[in-house]
Amino acid sequence: MNPVENALDELRQALIEFVSLLELEARALQEARTEDLATVVAEKNHWSETANMAWNRLVVACGIDPGKGDSLDATLSANPALQAGWHAIRQLAEQAERLNQGNNTLIEAQLQRTRQALDVLQSAANRGTLYGANGRMVDGFQSGHTLDKA
Repeated sequence: MNPVENALDELRQALIEFVSLLELEARALQEARTEDLATVVAEKNHWSETANMAWNRLVVACGIDPGKGDSLDATLSANPALQAGWHAIRQLAEQAERLNQGNNTLIEAQLQRTRQALDVLQSAANRGTLYGANGRMVDGFQSGHTLDKA
């Protein structure tokens, strides 16, 4: 294999691992398995960095200069020997983007539920106790009722 083919293969492998971890993350989020998320996120970050490094190697191997307006997509799409590998990478990247957006939606929904729960708990905590030591309601809830005479 030449350097471009090596870089393409390395990027494809990294994206396969990354997509797999995004799928694990989605299942953990859907099943509220928060204890699994730290491990998945750490591995996901590792494979994201690996994919980024592979991308950079691919750019260098292709002799691309983005500052000059060179396009990796145009370069790889124009080479029949590399088209299939490049197409597979683009599909993996699109799949990763969709999964990442879906996971973001799941995280935002969980974050909203957590905020609502915190608001309820903080509101209850700010009210103070409902009944004093004498059994009467206190802190604005003074109706004269006691626990034994509701």
